[in-house]
Amino acid sequence: TSVVGWDKDEFGGWTRFGLVAGITICLSLLNYTGLEIVGKASLVVCVIAMSPFVLMTILGAPHVVPSRWLQLPEPPEEEDGTGGLFDDDFQTSPGPLPLLGFAGILWRPFVNNMFWNLNSFDSVASFAGETTDVKKTYPRGIFIGLFMTVLFYIVPLMVAVGATDYTQSEWVDGHLGAVAVDIGGAWLGAWTIFAAGISNLALFEAELSADAFQLMGMAERGYLPKIFQKRSKYGTPTTG
Repeated sequence: TSVVGWDKDEFGGWTRFGLVAGITICLSLLNYTGLEIVGKASLVVCVIAMSPFVLMTILGAPHVVPSRWLQLPEPPEEEDGTGGLFDDDFQTSPGPLPLLGFAGILWRPFVNNMFWNLNSFDSVASFAGETTDVKKTYPRGIFIGLFMTVLFYIVPLMVAVGATDYTQSEWVDGHLGAVAVDIGGAWLGAWTIFAAGISNLALFEAELSADAFQLMGMAERGYLPKIFQKRSKYGTPTTG
């Protein structure tokens, strides 16, 4: 909210509802017009969202100190005098699996975050009926998408960690924007924040399409009421 000049404490009630509802309606209408326009819009957003990280990698690579990749984190002191890597009990609460700390990493929350970041590949199954050549298009698309996802996570993070000297406690939500400022300047930091914001729009579009077609497919198989089978003139689910 600070980007548009609103005080976050005042941004609520009908103001928040009206803005969120307006954005949702506009994005839903875009989705309603068909998968082709959603796909093309997603490609444009992909280029915009990935470009600042490509620039950050290029500008930051000469300043990388490889030894920083191997530095173990220093646990911050908690109020009771003990060390901890997290500021809440959720990540470290007792469970059926041990935390298994190794090489400065608590593997249970680490694997959980990795799973979350690589989530939603199953959503493409919702579009199988809209694809002309499923056997060739799907495997190629999934593997290319998986490769790009892993690449754009690992490489920029390696450059960000190696080119800066932040401690682990400073790596909080939105910290890549501060790293981009250090590497490329304020313009790259602003571009990174903008890219993060616009990527959420593409995520909303993709998730809405997947959920709508999933409801329609379940209705066609008899698992949901027939009202969800209705298509618009663009071939997209109307009720879903």
